[in-house]
Amino acid sequence: MSEVTSSGYPVVSLNRDELVNILDGLSDYIGVHEVVFDEFGSIVDAHLVWWNNAYEKIRNKQVIVGQSMAETYFEPWTAFAYVTEAWDTGRSLQLFEMTSNTRDKYREAGTEVCLLVNWQRVGDYIVEAGGDLSEYIVMQKLLLDQKSLVAIASKKRALAIERQRIAHNLHDSVIQQLYATSLGLSMATRDVDEETAIKIGNSIDAIANVIDGIRREILDVESKSPSSLMVQLEDVLLPIVSPAEAEFEIFELIPRLNDEFFPHVRAVCSEATSNAVRHGQANKVWISLERKGDNLHLIISDNGSGIDPHAPLRNGLNNMRQRAQSMGGTMTIETRDGGGTVLDWAVPHPGWAS
Repeated sequence: MSEVTSSGYPVVSLNRDELVNILDGLSDYIGVHEVVFDEFGSIVDAHLVWWNNAYEKIRNKQVIVGQSMAETYFEPWTAFAYVTEAWDTGRSLQLFEMTSNTRDKYREAGTEVCLLVNWQRVGDYIVEAGGDLSEYIVMQKLLLDQKSLVAIASKKRALAIERQRIAHNLHDSVIQQLYATSLGLSMATRDVDEETAIKIGNSIDAIANVIDGIRREILDVESKSPSSLMVQLEDVLLPIVSPAEAEFEIFELIPRLNDEFFPHVRAVCSEATSNAVRHGQANKVWISLERKGDNLHLIISDNGSGIDPHAPLRNGLNNMRQRAQSMGGTMTIETRDGGGTVLDWAVPHPGWAS
């Protein structure tokens, strides 16, 4: 059983050089400072006594032993406030944005970088450790964007469902009531004079026109309602194209698709679209589902840089080809002369859904 310290951590036998190598290899920067006090006991400066490679990379000027924080830090008195808090309480956290204003102090001129700085007292020294939060901020933004996309897609779906509900109500209730009214008026013509019968007949014709108009609206709603496959593809593709500011368009040329094909179609669409926008720098992707004979053809084209026909296929493309082959199908890739790629993923369909 290995020996542990009073804090519960195992004891590791490392010499000084091994520890320095570990700290030098970190992506986070580390600087160790010796604090300087005035005659009243207030911290007025801190001198650098050790640093790792990452610390040196963020500095604009050459880093030397004894370097003054007052002379080389941006807004040093703000830094002293965190140093003082760490000295008094043991630790202090600072969120520091490295912007173009820091060009005279730091190397990252013109680059927006957000750092989380941990000031820690260790004995008679203050250790400054900073980590770059920029990637986390970008990831958070992407996550918020994707949540917004999901909300938009959900709203669109809810509106489509509501339109269908209204259409069904019009068909099942309003049209039936209009029919009943028309029938009642038709029967009433038996007991009235000719002039009144003509007026009633005109009203019946007007009701018939209203019924025809409602039917046309219902057919229009039904034709615009997204299918289950369309909805699933939109949910998969939106998070892929949005960060790249690209667009996609889906053409469904088949009435329905059996459930067993959904996972394959979704996976191929996702991989092909990802390749187009991330590797081919495409900003537009077109997807169509076509029935040719007894085969299902999933055709995905883009306006990107294309694929070298002599280059070996990436894992994603190999996976798509293997999916097709496992179902007795094929996959072809063609790079167009004017730029862009056309992928034709074709598999036999054992039975078309009606």
